[in-house]
Amino acid sequence: MGNTSETKEKKVKAGKLDKKIMGCICIAVIIFAVVLDQITKYMALTDLKDAPAHVLIDGVLELYFIVNTGSSWGMLAGQKILILCISLVIIILCTYLIVKSPADTKFIPFNISLAMIIAGGIGNGIDRIRFSYVIDFIYFKLINFPVFNVADIFVTCGAFCFIFLVLFKYKENDLYFMKPGKRDLREN
Repeated sequence: MGNTSETKEKKVKAGKLDKKIMGCICIAVIIFAVVLDQITKYMALTDLKDAPAHVLIDGVLELYFIVNTGSSWGMLAGQKILILCISLVIIILCTYLIVKSPADTKFIPFNISLAMIIAGGIGNGIDRIRFSYVIDFIYFKLINFPVFNVADIFVTCGAFCFIFLVLFKYKENDLYFMKPGKRDLREN
């Protein structure tokens, strides 16, 4: 048993990471984000619906209840099935990339960014299935930004991190697994 833990420690030190551990990290991120999203939406529903805006920072940040039957910025309003299908495809693609990514510690940020996108999609998907709309409640009044929610924050931050990592952190050879039918280019 001691030999097994020593082997795991050597793998982690060498940059290797057990895929099960990475999977647990991703699942923990998803659960945390979905629970946080659903709790905040429940609070918005119970405390903000039919109430005046709750001003957090005068002229800058407010909380108020609004429903969104579309996707970002109200696009595809009333297209619940289409939005759910698009979300499902994105969730499946992100899950596929997590599963296919190498068991290497340098891919932890890559996988966490994908888990954040998955969590946001699940959080808003729950609303679409339960209510046929998404509950939004955070409003940056200063720039008149569209009202959004915690799931939107996770999707946006996850997508931004993913794009940043792919463009600036990883080399093309690191991302071999993203190309269909390609083998590990680092072996050559």
